[in-house]
Amino acid sequence: MAKNRENSSRPGLTKKQKQAGIVLAVCALVLLITIVAVSMIVSAAKGGKEDGTSNSSSTSTTVQNTFDASQYGDAVLQETDDAGKDYINETIFVGDSNTERYNRYGLLSLDQVVAVEGLGITQLTTDKSIYFKGDSTAYSIPEALAKMKPRRIIIMMGTNNADGSMSASEFATNYQKALKTITSAYSYCDIIVAAVPPIPENHSSYPNMSQETINDFNTALAKMCQENDYKFLNINELLMDDSGYGKAHYYQDGDIHLKKDALTGIMDYARTHAYLGTEDRRPNTDNIPTRIQKTTSASSTSSAEATATPNPDETFTAQYNVEKNVGGTLTSGDISGKTSIKFEDLTKSDSITVKAVPADGYEFVKWSDGNTSATRTDKNFKQNVNVTAMFSAKLSLSFKEGSSATIQEGEAYYLHASVVGGSASDTNVQWSLNGSNVKQGVSYGKESWSAGTYTIAATINVNGRLSTANFTLTVTAKPTPTPTQAPTPTPAPTQAPTPVPTPAPIPTSVPEPTAAPTPDPTPEAAIPESPVHVDSSEVTE
Repeated sequence: MAKNRENSSRPGLTKKQKQAGIVLAVCALVLLITIVAVSMIVSAAKGGKEDGTSNSSSTSTTVQNTFDASQYGDAVLQETDDAGKDYINETIFVGDSNTERYNRYGLLSLDQVVAVEGLGITQLTTDKSIYFKGDSTAYSIPEALAKMKPRRIIIMMGTNNADGSMSASEFATNYQKALKTITSAYSYCDIIVAAVPPIPENHSSYPNMSQETINDFNTALAKMCQENDYKFLNINELLMDDSGYGKAHYYQDGDIHLKKDALTGIMDYARTHAYLGTEDRRPNTDNIPTRIQKTTSASSTSSAEATATPNPDETFTAQYNVEKNVGGTLTSGDISGKTSIKFEDLTKSDSITVKAVPADGYEFVKWSDGNTSATRTDKNFKQNVNVTAMFSAKLSLSFKEGSSATIQEGEAYYLHASVVGGSASDTNVQWSLNGSNVKQGVSYGKESWSAGTYTIAATINVNGRLSTANFTLTVTAKPTPTPTQAPTPTPAPTQAPTPVPTPAPIPTSVPEPTAAPTPDPTPEAAIPESPVHVDSSEVTE
C-alpha cells in the first residue's frame, strides 16, 4: 500500500511534454549529423589542397641558368631573317646520338649528317666510324668532312661528357682542339658551335647527367668561340623551359634524346639565327663521295653495300689543282709547271703520281683531302678524285723592334711578334727569357728592366710548322749621380778698411846732412869752367 501511495505521489508527464521532448531529441540528432558532415567536408577540402601543394613542391625543382648571351658580343648568333632551305642544304650537322637522329627521323640525308652514337668530345677526332660508298676505309669525322666539302658545319656535342667526368675548362679545351683538327683537315667551311642541349628534369634513365654541368659547359663554349672567332648557336633559347631544364615534350619520359619536333625546331632556329656575310671559300665541290651507314661494326658493310656489284668497265677522272693558283705548281711525269692537271678514263688498274712543288718563299702544306705528302700516288680507283694542293708562305717569325736594343735600367721595353706565312695569336707564340718559358701571346715585355743582358726568344707553331727568333736586350746600369756642390754664397759688400800708413823704416845710421850750396850771385854763364882744388889738410871737422 505504501508503495502504491509513493507512485501515486509523483505526477506523470503530460502529453504535450512528451511531444516536446521528442521534438528536441530529433533536433539534437539532426544538428549532430550536420556538424559531423560539415567537418568531414572541410577536412577533405583542406587535405586535397595540402596534398596538391605538397606534390607540386616535391616533384618540381629549378636550375638557375646564368648564361648571358650579351657577354660574348657577336660570337653568339643573333636573330636574322630566315636564311631559307638553301642555308640548311649547304650545312653538315656533326655530333653524337642526338645529331644522328636527324637522319634516323628522315629530316636530313646521310650526306648531311656526320655523327656517332655515344661520341664524347675527346673521341671526335680519333673515332673512325664514317664510311663512303665504294670505299672500305673507315674515316674520322675531320677526315670525312674534308671529303664531303661542306659550306658550313653545325656541331652539337657534349651531352656524353656531362656526367661529371670532365670540368668545363677541360671540355672547352678539348672542344677547341677538335675544331682545330677539323680546320686543319678542311679549312674552307664556316664553323658554328651549337650549345650543348639541355636535359629534361626527368632524366631517370641517365641519372649521372647534370644540367648544372651542361650550363657550365655552354658558358665555357661561348667564351671559347669569342676568343677563337667561332660562332655560337644558342639553341637552349628554344629548348629550355622556365625551370632551367629541357622542355618535357621534346623528350621521351626519363630520356635525354631529342624528339623529331625538337630537331626540326633546331633547324628552324638555325635558319633564323644564321651565320651570314661570309663568302663560299671552297675551291671546288666536285666528286663528293656518297655516305653509307654501316649496320653492324666498323669492319662490316651494310647489306645494300654488300650486294652492290662493281662495274668492270667503269672509268674515273682524277683532277689535281693548285689553291687559287698561288704558291706553287704541279708535276707529273713529263708534265711540269702546271696549276691544274686532269687525267681521264682511268680504270682500277691505273696509278697516278703527282707532286706539288712550292714556289720560292712558299712551302707545301697539304692536299685538300688531308694528305700531307707533297708527292701522292692514287691507284685502285673506285671513284673520281678531285683534290687541291695547298701552299702557304714560309713561316717566319721576327720582331717588329728588330733583333737587339739597349735601354737603361728601370726603363720599360716590349717586343711584338711579326709573322709571315701564318698569324700570331695568344696561344701559338711561346716566349722565353734566358732559356726559361715565361708566357704565351703576341707580345712580351716589362715595365721596368734590371741591369744585365737578356736573350729573349719567341717560337711560333702554326699547324706543326715552327719558327723561332731571338732578340738581345742590353740593359745598362744607371750612372752613379755626381753630387752637386752647393754654390758659395756671395758675401755682402763691406767697406774696405782705411789703410794704416806703414811707418818709414828707421835707418840704422843717420846720414850726414849735406849742406845746401850757396847761391852764386854771378850768373852761371859768366863763371869759367875751371876745377877748384881743395886742400884736404885745411878742412876741419
